[in-house]
Parts: sequence; structure tokens; C-alpha cells
Amino acid sequence: MRSNALIFLLLVLMGSCKFVKPFFVKNEKKENRKEKRVERKEEKKGLPLKIDTTDVVKKDSLHIPAYDTTLARTIIKYRNIAYKNFQMKAKMHYEAADQKQNFTVNFRIKKNEVIWASISGFGLEVALAIITPDSVKAVDKFNKKVYLYTYKDLQKLVNVDVDFATLQDIIIGNAFSVNGAITNIIELADISTFFIKGSDFVNQLAFNKVDTTLKQIQLQTMRPVSSSSILVNLSDYKMEENHKLSTLREYHIQDVKGAATLSMEINKFEFDKEVEFPFKVPSNYKLQKN
Repeated sequence: MRSNALIFLLLVLMGSCKFVKPFFVKNEKKENRKEKRVERKEEKKGLPLKIDTTDVVKKDSLHIPAYDTTLARTIIKYRNIAYKNFQMKAKMHYEAADQKQNFTVNFRIKKNEVIWASISGFGLEVALAIITPDSVKAVDKFNKKVYLYTYKDLQKLVNVDVDFATLQDIIIGNAFSVNGAITNIIELADISTFFIKGSDFVNQLAFNKVDTTLKQIQLQTMRPVSSSSILVNLSDYKMEENHKLSTLREYHIQDVKGAATLSMEINKFEFDKEVEFPFKVPSNYKLQKN
């Protein structure tokens, strides 16, 4: 595995990504007019702007009127997995242009403090990384090299804004990029989709109406320099210690370098058990300058 592949794969999997060629771009003027029409209709009907969210959450079912953003926020928060420690083992398959790689990743997290990742191929550990809120340290065991990065360094390296909290959410399978206005809620068949608009992004969160599990995240950014997109599919939810986790995921990404796909199959996972973060660099490894 090439030395920069470790950083790239970690950021593809975990970064608050800003990738090119959006999968879906909304006509904002049209949507704003539609939203105002819905509001006027509901006002004429005399329907309340807020409804009690307690029953919806307790029944673990989902039905959200287009005007009830309060309930939508409740569902997003309700499906956000709360934990102290987390560890998992996953099989990965990565494809981009003419590259195809299969490997295994072990993640360990102490929430808001440290993320530890070990990448193995052919039964051997080939790369190791430890990520904190202010830095990233990576060891390329194949080439015997060490990399030390600040988040600004990584942003320059891969043209990705990196945020520690978002890295945690993507590993766990929580929704990310939710700090924006909920502009619309659409129900279609068994799926309810929330549309969220931030200062420089549009995000879509699709929830299963039967059990409120998160099924899809579709994030687009709109920046002067570049636009971007990432599509995440989540499925095969399993329970452990009252935590419901997606164990099958697909990440479809496009950036200035082209398209990439990362598939994840989680074999083992545990919440709130004691975890260790071994990270030792042999003395003969060379420190690479940024």
C-alpha cells in the first residue's frame, strides 16, 4: 500500500468530505416557492406548527409532516449513537480509477479524545494511525516511514476540511453535517428524507419509516473553488448493548481526482469496553516532512 494511501483512505472513510460533481442539486428558488405554498396551506387548515414528538420516538416509527422540523431534529438526535468507547473490525474494498484494494481495518475510539486505526493486508499490519483533536500521526510499516500532520497540513494534502468530531460520526455511522436549516421533509414509500442546507452545503438524510434507522446520507458542498459530493448507504443494522449499528456500508465519493468507492463490512464491534491505543514507532523509521 502506498504511503499516502493510508491518509487518503482514512479521510475518505472518516473525513468531512468536500467532493466534486454533486449527485443531486436542488433548484433552490423552486423549493423555496414550494415550501411557502405548503406553509400557506397548513395555515389555512389551522394545523399546529408543532406536534408532540414523544409518541413518535417511543413507538420507534416515523411519520413527519413537511412543516415539522422540530420533530425531524428529534429523530436525528434520537438516532445519534451515544457512547464512551468503541471498537470494531471491518473488511474493506476500495476502488478508484485503475486501483482495487482489499484490506482489514481495526478502529478504536475514546470519544472526543482519540481515534486509533490499524490497516492490515495479507495478514500483516501495514499501516497504523492515531488521531487526536489537534493532530494525526501515521506509520507506514511497508515503507518504514512516519508522518506527522496538523489538520491544516491534511487540508492542503488532500483538499479536505478535516474535523475530529465528524471523523467519529462517520466511523460510528451517525449522521454528519446536520448543522443547517431543515428546508424540506419528503416522504416516499418507506423512506422519510430530511433536506438540510448550510452556508456552503446541502445534505439529505434518509430514514427508514418503520424503525427510524438512518439509510442514506447524501452530502454536497458548494464552494467558490470547487463543489463536492459523498453518498453513504447504510444497512444490516445489528444490536449490541442497546446500540443499533449499521454493519454494511458503501461510500461513493467524487473529488477533483475522480470517483472512488469504499465498501465496509463490520465483523465485530463493541461499545463502552476498555480500549488501548498502542502506538510505537521503531527507531529506524524515517520521519517524512510535509
